[in-house]
Amino acid sequence: TAIMGVEHREYPIAAVGTVKYLFHLDPNVKFQKVNELSLLEFACQGEFNDKTIEAALKVIETIYDAHPEAIEDDRFASTIQRFHQHVQVFINTQLVCARQARDHRLMTTSDMNGQLPLHTAVQS
Repeated sequence: TAIMGVEHREYPIAAVGTVKYLFHLDPNVKFQKVNELSLLEFACQGEFNDKTIEAALKVIETIYDAHPEAIEDDRFASTIQRFHQHVQVFINTQLVCARQARDHRLMTTSDMNGQLPLHTAVQS
């Protein structure tokens, strides 16, 4: 219900603290399913508007940070086009990063300035 609270609260950003608190109480919450969906997929499917999207993205980021592997589920990847545009951008960015992180050669190859991807990311 904390995830759904983003859409219905007077102060949607309060849902972020609730989600963080739940993860603090029990880190295994990240493995729970809602209607057979991962928490990440469930959170991404909300009907967000201009008032709620910022809080929704923070909730989604919190869930992603707790369980980034959830993004790699094939069923999840096939549903991205149904998400709010800002959620799609966040998820697609995380997918690119996850794929790059799996490619060890890419992570250990310097760019034309002699910097590794980690250096570039830290400077951004």
